[in-house]
Amino acid sequence: KLNLSEEKIKKMKDFKEIFNKSCIISPKRDQRPFIGEKDTTCPFCLENSSQLERSILEIWDEDKLYMKIVPNKYPITCDNYTPGVHDVIIDTESHTLSPKDFTTKHWHQLMRGLKKRWDDITDDNDIQFIQIFKNFGVNAGASISHSHWQIIALKEIPYTVLQSFKNYKDDGCYLCNNIDKGITIYEDDYFTVWVPSIPEFVYEVWIVPKLHHSNYGEFQDEELDKLGDNLKRVLEAYDIIEPGAAYNIGFITGDVKHKYDYHFYVRIVMRRGNIAGFELATNCRILSISQEEYANLLKRAIISLEQ
Repeated sequence: KLNLSEEKIKKMKDFKEIFNKSCIISPKRDQRPFIGEKDTTCPFCLENSSQLERSILEIWDEDKLYMKIVPNKYPITCDNYTPGVHDVIIDTESHTLSPKDFTTKHWHQLMRGLKKRWDDITDDNDIQFIQIFKNFGVNAGASISHSHWQIIALKEIPYTVLQSFKNYKDDGCYLCNNIDKGITIYEDDYFTVWVPSIPEFVYEVWIVPKLHHSNYGEFQDEELDKLGDNLKRVLEAYDIIEPGAAYNIGFITGDVKHKYDYHFYVRIVMRRGNIAGFELATNCRILSISQEEYANLLKRAIISLEQ
């Protein structure tokens, strides 16, 4: 068991408040396997599914698996340090199929399945925060090349996230009031696909709902379908600009209990190169091309997809 003295807890609290830092201790993460495209032992492939933990949720189309949710064998959550839930979402039965090539129906079922799992997790009244994310490619932190997502649900909101909640509504909802200050790449009835005015990464894109939803649990089925359409469109555009690019997708969400008002959005980041010394020291990113330039490239790629 983790045994911290009151004095040590106070020092940790002071450090977090002064430097706005937090961390999660996860002893099992170093045990994760690294499985590439040609590895035949992948636990996410159907023929090796006996390696997995129990199945929590499965969605099939006739005899084709769209998604399967299982507990993560190497979770960041553990009772001693960070209590909560850590699941893996296997989003295809194919070891090599890229999400950009999923059918529209596949994307719709995936978004709805994630919502169902969100709803199930929130039945636990102790859960305060849920993070859904995807790492695709080695440069994005994926240890297994077979496409998958992850859900982490925590009984305490991470300190850095909590600070962003507290700062968000000083002058009303920023995204509701300032969507025109970024660069709109594409929009439909439900979402604006948007480049923020100060991105952290080249080709960073946000998918922002037009309705002020605080978290993923508030979306209706028709919105989830449109979100899937937009994710597919952005990933197809990425592949035109840089075929095979690694990327991260994060569902940037408010807390489960609605204690803090927030505006949910999906953040997609193409991973090109590494963060270096100046950026680590200052937390100020260096972009090789401007947001206006890469927004125009993405616009042209999306137009080409529609022709």
